Amino acid sequence: MRKRGLYFVTFLMVILLLSNLSISEEKILKIPRLTSPPKIDGILENPVWEQEALKIEDFVQFAPKEKGVPSEKTVAYLGYDQKNLYIAIRCYDSEPQKIRASITNRDNLFDDDWVVIFLDTFNEKRRAFEFFINPVGVQGDAIRTEEGGNENESDSWDTAFYTDGKINEEGYTIEMALPFKSIRFPDKENKVWNICIGRNIPRKGEIIVWPSMSREIPGLIVQGREILIQGEVEKGKNLEVMPLITSLKTQDKKVDFQPGVNLKYGVSSDITLDFTLNPDFSHIEADAPQIDINQRFALYYSEKRPFFLEGMEIFQFPEIEMVYTRRIINPFLGAKLTGKVGRLTYGFLSAYDLNPTESLWEVHNGGDSRDDNALFNIFRMKTDVFQESYLGFSMADKEIDGSYNRVAGVDGQFKFKNKYFFSFQALASKTKSGEEDTSAAPALYGNFLYYTKHWVAGVNWKAIHPDFEASSGFVNRVDYKRMGAFTSFRTFPEKKYLNVVYFNLSAGNMNAYNENIMTDKWAEAEVNFEFTQFSRLYVSFQNYMERYGGINFHKNSFTLNGSTNLIGWLPFEFYFRTGDNISYDSDDPFLGWSNTYGVFLNFKPSNRLQMGFDLSKNTFYEERGGKQLWDYNVIRQRTTYQISKTLSLRAIIDYNHYYKKIYNSFLVSYILRPGTVFFLGVDSNFLQDEAGSYARTGYSVFIKFSYWWRI
Repeated sequence: MRKRGLYFVTFLMVILLLSNLSISEEKILKIPRLTSPPKIDGILENPVWEQEALKIEDFVQFAPKEKGVPSEKTVAYLGYDQKNLYIAIRCYDSEPQKIRASITNRDNLFDDDWVVIFLDTFNEKRRAFEFFINPVGVQGDAIRTEEGGNENESDSWDTAFYTDGKINEEGYTIEMALPFKSIRFPDKENKVWNICIGRNIPRKGEIIVWPSMSREIPGLIVQGREILIQGEVEKGKNLEVMPLITSLKTQDKKVDFQPGVNLKYGVSSDITLDFTLNPDFSHIEADAPQIDINQRFALYYSEKRPFFLEGMEIFQFPEIEMVYTRRIINPFLGAKLTGKVGRLTYGFLSAYDLNPTESLWEVHNGGDSRDDNALFNIFRMKTDVFQESYLGFSMADKEIDGSYNRVAGVDGQFKFKNKYFFSFQALASKTKSGEEDTSAAPALYGNFLYYTKHWVAGVNWKAIHPDFEASSGFVNRVDYKRMGAFTSFRTFPEKKYLNVVYFNLSAGNMNAYNENIMTDKWAEAEVNFEFTQFSRLYVSFQNYMERYGGINFHKNSFTLNGSTNLIGWLPFEFYFRTGDNISYDSDDPFLGWSNTYGVFLNFKPSNRLQMGFDLSKNTFYEERGGKQLWDYNVIRQRTTYQISKTLSLRAIIDYNHYYKKIYNSFLVSYILRPGTVFFLGVDSNFLQDEAGSYARTGYSVFIKFSYWWRI
C-alpha cells in the first residue's frame, strides 16, 4: 500500500511539472536602440523619449482595486545604447503640492512617493534587481527573490546607476541611466529580460503597476513582461578597485591606522569574482538594540557588511540557514565567486577569520579573545529545473586549530500551476572538537503550500538531530522534530482604506528527536487588516505548551501590532504582547506574566530632517497582577539631517535602562556613490555608577575613506 501511494504521488508531481511548461503567447517587447543618450536631469525635454523610446501607458491599479483604473496617469519610456539602459517615467498628479519627496540618504525613501523597476535579467521569474527613485531622484536598490511561495528583499545590495527627478505643475518626472556594467545578465547577442514597473502614491494608499497583475498568482516577478535587447552592449567584463583607509582612536590606546583593498573582477557579464584584503568591517551604525534578557535562544543580527552582502541571495535556503556570515567575525582576507551560466547558479565564499567564535551568543559581542584563527569555505550550487523551480547543493566547512565543522546537503523548490509549492532541505553535519568527533548528524525540512487568491494552506515538517551543528550558519536550536500546518482565508473589500482582510489559523507540535516526549505544542488564531499596502493591523491569540527544565508550562498570549505611512510626516509602527511567559534565567523556572511593548516612529519636520524614536520595553511579573521582577527598557533616538543627496549628519543615542548604559554616536557621511565614501565618526559609552551618575567608560574616533574605480 505504501509503494502504491508513493507511485501515485510521483505520477501526480510529474503531471503537474509537465503541465507547467507552457510557453507564454504574449509578444516580447523590443526595446529600441537610441541614436543619442538623453541627459539625466529629471526633465523629459529630450525628443528622443517621444520619438525613439518604447512608450508604455497601460498602467493599472494593483491596490486598492486589482486591475482598477489608476487615480493618476503614468507613462514610461524605455531605450538603450551601447553603455546604458535608459528609463524615464512621467507621473501625473492632480495635487502636486501633496507629493512626498524627501532629500535623504540612499535606501531611505520608502515613505515617499516613488517608482520602482524590477529587472529580471536572467528571465528566471524568481529573482530580480530592484531600482527605486523618488520624485527628486533619491535612489534605492535591492535584490528581490520569490521562491517557494515566499518573497524576500535585501535592500543592502548596492550598485551604481544615475538618476534625477523633478516636481512640476503636472506631477513629477524621473530619468534613470543603468550601466550594463552594473548588473549581471547572460552573455548573449539577443537578451530576453523580464521587467515590471510600479508606482506608489502613499497619501492615497495606491499602488499602480505595469503589466497588469493578479493576487491569484503569488509574486510579482513571475507576472512581468518580457523585453528584448538586441545586439552587443558594454558587458560586465571589468575590473573594479576600491582602496580604503581607516583610522581608529580609542580611549587609552594609540591610533590604529589600517589600509585595505576590495577588488571586483567581472569574468563575464554573468560571473563575478570579489576579493578583499584587510577590509574595514567596523559597523558605521551599531546593531539596533534588542531585548536580550530572559532569552532561551541566541538572537539574530542582520548582516551589514558590503563584501558579504553582494550575491548572498545565492546562499539563501528554504528553511535551515547554513550560511550566516555574521559568524565570520574579523576576516583578514576573503574571496567570493558568484555567477549564473545557463541554468546553473553557483557561489563560493572563502574567508580567514582572525577572531572566531564557536558560540552564536558571542556573535554580537565580536567573537572570543583567542589565539587561533578560523578558515571558512562555503560552496553553493543551484540548477533551474522545469519552470521557476530549482535543485540545489551546498557545502560549508569551518577549520579551526585542528578542529572542524562540515555541513553538506541538498535542497529544492518546485512550483506547479502557480498554486502548488513544494520545498525541501536535507543536510548532514560532521564535527570534530579536539579528540572528539561526531558521526553524520542530519537536519531535514519539507514544506507543501497551496495558494489561491482567497485561500492559502500549508503543511511543514522539520527535524534536527541533537548532534547537528552548523558553525557557518544560524541554527540556534537542535534535538527536535516539528510538524505544523496553517490555513489562511482572505477577502478583498478593495476599499480606499481597507484592501484586504486575512483570517489565519495555525497549529503544530514538537517532540524530542530520539524520545517520545512532546516539548512544544501550539495553536494560533490571527486576523490581519491591510488598510493599504503599507498600513496594517495584526491581532492574534496563541495557546502554547512549552517544556522547559522537565516541566510542561501552558501559556496563553495576546498580540497586537501594526504600521502606517498615511501620515507623511509621522510614519510609525507599534507592537504589544501580553500573556504568560517562562522565567528562563531563574535556577527554578516558573510561569510568570510579561508585557512587551514596541513603538517605532520617524518624525519628519522637513524634507531634509528626520528624527526617529524607537522604544522596546519588557516587564515581567511573578504572576498576573503580582510582584514585578524587572522592567527592561531600551530607547534609540536617531536624528539625521541631509545637507545634500551626498552629504549628511547623523546622531544616535541608545539608552538601556536595565543595564544603566548610554551609547552616543555622531557621524558625518559623504557618499558620492557606492564605494566612494568618507565617514568621520565619534562614539562614546557611559555607565551609571552606584551614586546614580553617568561616567564615560570609553570613546572612539574613526575615519574611513574609500574610492571606487571601475577600470
